[in-house]
Amino acid sequence: MSRTRLAVGAVISAAVLALAGCGSDAPNQTSWHASGSGSAPGVAGQGGGDPISHPIAGTSDSASGQAKPAVSASASASPSASASASASPSASASASPSASASASSPAAPADGVWRTTGSDAVALTFDDGPGPDTPKLLAMLRAQGIKATFCLIGVNVQEYPQYVQQIVQDGHTLCNHTWKHDESLGKKSADTIRNDLQRTNDEIHKAVPDAPIKYFRHPGGNFTPLAVQIASQLGMTSIGWNVDPSDWNTKKWSGQQMTNHIVSNVRNNTKPGSIVLSHDGGGDRSCTMAAYKTLLPELKAKFTLIAMPV
Repeated sequence: MSRTRLAVGAVISAAVLALAGCGSDAPNQTSWHASGSGSAPGVAGQGGGDPISHPIAGTSDSASGQAKPAVSASASASPSASASASASPSASASASPSASASASSPAAPADGVWRTTGSDAVALTFDDGPGPDTPKLLAMLRAQGIKATFCLIGVNVQEYPQYVQQIVQDGHTLCNHTWKHDESLGKKSADTIRNDLQRTNDEIHKAVPDAPIKYFRHPGGNFTPLAVQIASQLGMTSIGWNVDPSDWNTKKWSGQQMTNHIVSNVRNNTKPGSIVLSHDGGGDRSCTMAAYKTLLPELKAKFTLIAMPV
C-alpha cells in the first residue's frame, strides 16, 4: 500500500473516530496501572508505572549493546518444554511475509530479560488481558493474518477463559503476567513469587490444558534476579520490550489524542527486532483498538510480525 493511500486512510479513520470517540462506549474497568509503580521512564522493558511525561510523538529507548535472542515467526501451540532465562527463544514457522529471521543464537542478556526479538522480525505483545476488548483485537489480528503474544493476568483468565481459548485457537503465544498484576512481586520471597506464577499458569491451563506458557513478563517491567530465576525454573523466559506507547496512561491521554499518540509512538519507534508493548486489558482499551486498526496493516507491510516462539 502506498504512503499516500495509508495517509488518506489514516485521515478518514481519524475523522470517524473524532466524531465517535474511541472510549465513550468502553466498559468501566479498573486499570491495573492506576496507582503506578514508579518505574523509571525511558528504560527499555520497564513501564506501566507512574504517568510519564513525554510528547505525543514520544520515543522509546532500546537497551544499548544488549545481546539479542534469535527468533523466527511461529504459529505453534505445541506443549511447552522447559525453558531457561539464558536460552534464546527459537522457532521455525513463518507468520507473516518478509525477510527470514536470523538463525544465530547469541548469548542471553546479563539480566536474563529479552527486550528484542534477536532478528529483523517484530513482536507485538499485549498485556493485562484477557478483557472485553480482547475479542476485537483477535478479530483484527485474524483479518491481517498476524500472530502476537498475550501476557495474561490470572484473575482475568478466571473471568474470561473463553478468550484464552480463542487466543490459543488463533495460534498466538501465551505469557504469564502474574495473578493480579503485582508490580512488587519480584521483591517478595521466593515462595511467594513461585506460588503466584504457578497459580497463574494453573489457571491458564484450566482454560487451555495443553497450551505452552513459555514466557513471563513482570508487571511494570520490574524484573528482579529472583523473579527471573524462578520463572526460568518454571519453564518461562522473561521478556520485556523496547517500544512502549503508554496506552495504559489514560490519565494523560484520552479519546482521539490517545489514539493519535499510540499510532505516532509505535509508528515512529518500531524498528527491526522491536518488541512492542500494548494492552488489551486492565482498563479502557478502546483507543488501543482504534490505533491498531491503523497500525496493523502498516506494520505488516513494513516488518515480519511474529508471535514469540514456543
